[in-house]
Amino acid sequence: MMKRLGILLALFTLLGCSSKGNYEHATRFHDDGRAKPIVAFVPVFDRSESKLGWSLSEEFTDSLKNRLMKRNNFYVSTPSDINAAIADLSAENNPFAADVSWVKEAFENHEYVVFTELVEHDIHPKELKGNFLDKITPSSELSMTIRIRVFDLRGRTPEVILQEFVHQNHIIPKPANLNEPNPERWKKITYSVSPMGLAHAQLSKEVVKRIEDYILLSKSK
Repeated sequence: MMKRLGILLALFTLLGCSSKGNYEHATRFHDDGRAKPIVAFVPVFDRSESKLGWSLSEEFTDSLKNRLMKRNNFYVSTPSDINAAIADLSAENNPFAADVSWVKEAFENHEYVVFTELVEHDIHPKELKGNFLDKITPSSELSMTIRIRVFDLRGRTPEVILQEFVHQNHIIPKPANLNEPNPERWKKITYSVSPMGLAHAQLSKEVVKRIEDYILLSKSK
């Protein structure tokens, strides 16, 4: 697991470099002087086994992270901070396992840490309803599920404040050339306005809202 995490963090560092301006303009306080929650966002684990020509981990990591930052309710740690936090972790440190006592020490300079994993990303023929809509709507369905686990690190032990699966289904035309190697595909404007790009954005939006709602609720207590 940590081998994969290390690969993802190397990727996350690259993503951080590409959006350096976002971090440069990030502030730790609201305009009224209140401190923002300090949040560590770990790159998305891809467990979907989806065979695409680009990295879904990279795409969803970038989308979720940037949405969190644009909401401007958190101070999101930089990639270098995350790299430092996981430097001494091993294969035993699974954030989705029962034993998570290590989380507080690993992310000791944070108030909250967010772990996510893409557990489903499946394009398949849509279920036919036997009516005229079968003929006028796209032929494929995209089913996606992201698992979320958020820890509150302010107490003596890490506390799980959010643990759930966010699932969405989208009717889309079957995309072409999905398996063709194209690492930059998800970064293009044409992709962002495509049915798949819009579906991914909708899922990211819901995931970020859940994360934000629960952290702000926890912070208010």
